[in-house]
Amino acid sequence: MLKKIAITGNLGSGKSEALKIFKKLGSFIVDADKIAHDLLENDEDLKNRTKTLLGNEIFENGKIDRKKIAKIVFSNDDKLKKFEKLIHPKILNEIENFYEKVKNQNFEFFVVEIPLLFEIKGQSYFDIVITISIKDMIAKKRYKDKDYNLRIKKQMPNVEKEKLSDFVIENNQSISALEDSIKKLSKTLKNL
Repeated sequence: MLKKIAITGNLGSGKSEALKIFKKLGSFIVDADKIAHDLLENDEDLKNRTKTLLGNEIFENGKIDRKKIAKIVFSNDDKLKKFEKLIHPKILNEIENFYEKVKNQNFEFFVVEIPLLFEIKGQSYFDIVITISIKDMIAKKRYKDKDYNLRIKKQMPNVEKEKLSDFVIENNQSISALEDSIKKLSKTLKNL
């Protein structure tokens, strides 16, 4: 059976880069943030429920503006929790749909980048959880968005994520060092 692996970690940790490396090594990859973006564009039920929760100001030229959603939810804990309750079950359902389509195909692993894995209590869905860990000052430099401090406060500290993970990859160096770490880990995972 195709192993389900979650990659998590905080802003700027290198999750997306790790996902690309797993793809290069023959895994089927899924980006939970991309699923969220697609759902906000195409899922009419989600759009309507989000509009009811957050108001008409989230629309720009008839389309949902994710930056406007972020501005609202990251400054209001209650709205953030309610929005997460709307979208997270749909994201997990889409991940399961992808898995069902590819589980019998010849991929190394089924790897999902899911930043808020522990926050949504989604870890039980996966066989293996990997946290990409990084020093905060390096993450802040890598993450270009000016809302870094506001967003990072809403995430579980990486130290806590590390405790809940099966494996931790330190990503305080170069992309090639990250790739080497993932190649080594991939060999270990094949034997589990």
